[in-house]
Amino acid sequence: MNDYINQLLELIDESIKKAYNKNNYPNGNEVDYSENNHEFADEFLNGTPEKIASIVGIAKYHFPTSDKLNNEQTDRIYSALEELLTAYNLEFMFPEAVNSKIKYRFIVDQWNSKHIHCKQAVVQIETCKFDENNCPFPGHCKVCESFKSEYDTSHPLSKGLVDFNNLMPDFSVEEEGHFRQNVDKFKTLMKSSHNENYISGIHNYCDGRCKKCHFTNQCSSYALNIELDKQAKKSEQDEEMNYNHLSVILQASTEIIEEELRRHNIEIEDISNDDTAIENQQTVKHSLEKQAESYAQKVKRWLESNQIELESRLVNQPNMQMHLETITWFQLFIPTKTGRAIKGLQKSNLNDIESFDAKGSAKITLIAIDECLAAWEQILQYIPKKEDSILNILTHLSKLKQKFETLFPKVRDFIRPGLDE
Repeated sequence: MNDYINQLLELIDESIKKAYNKNNYPNGNEVDYSENNHEFADEFLNGTPEKIASIVGIAKYHFPTSDKLNNEQTDRIYSALEELLTAYNLEFMFPEAVNSKIKYRFIVDQWNSKHIHCKQAVVQIETCKFDENNCPFPGHCKVCESFKSEYDTSHPLSKGLVDFNNLMPDFSVEEEGHFRQNVDKFKTLMKSSHNENYISGIHNYCDGRCKKCHFTNQCSSYALNIELDKQAKKSEQDEEMNYNHLSVILQASTEIIEEELRRHNIEIEDISNDDTAIENQQTVKHSLEKQAESYAQKVKRWLESNQIELESRLVNQPNMQMHLETITWFQLFIPTKTGRAIKGLQKSNLNDIESFDAKGSAKITLIAIDECLAAWEQILQYIPKKEDSILNILTHLSKLKQKFETLFPKVRDFIRPGLDE
């Protein structure tokens, strides 16, 4: 077998050299895509798909089946295959945890599949269609594991408790000079942002897209961000302030909260103990949170696997841009707001404020899901050949929406401050 493998590697090496000589550049695919995007888009969208075997000039029968190879032999051939595909601007988009043996078997199985061959940039080949029931990498990819029991602690999205104190900056060495002055300035700015023209809490239940909002002149969060931008521009030459900007915001916010608690005779230690007790009861993520986070992972994988496809289409189909922006904008927004809604709902001592916040967070999550469903449907119209993967994402999102509406019945009737009045 080793003699045959050496012959196969020589055959691969000859094909690689042909690719480099044909394309007249030393490393196979070193083309500046930014300077050739229109040419590439035309080539990609209007080209004729060919079998990989025809593109590289090596028939499928040359490759031994994976069960006839040991790990070392598999690694040798797969390494050569990677270089071969790179030389012809082809790339299989595998999940990170997939090993060489599985990758080799998958590529050989797909050797006669047809793809566009472009000289201008790498063509990405999808390996996953997000079909939970027909996963090509069982046990090696966790993206689709989203609909397990909410009590399943083995689930990859079931994260343990996080010690947020370790994530906070150390303020002990920052109390002198500019830092203290900037904290005081920021506290004054935060307090001055509240006046009778602002709608209280409107920013908690919006979609965060200020450029599309009609209530920016009534939003204290928007006003605060505008002032922050002004402060940042004024001090853009001040490296110390730029470096400590996040620390300043966190310290000022912490001090304002502490001052407000003391004004109501509430001990900070008591609040911390209550929060710890609640967290200890919630060491396992709710199934809805897992599904929302899994959706975000699927979006990430899909966008990475179809980057060149999307870039090429945007050249000739710029209207697709707004649908992609909707999908990417809400990718992390949905799991974040889902977590906030679930945590509010799970508190055993739920009061009016917590109930209000849970419903408001749930409603904006559903609105975001609605927009994403509509955006994915439009993307499907632009790229019908991606029907399988897009339909599976749509199915995932539709199930998430259905379970959300079951857990939060009548939440669409919730009146968000300003936005629904």
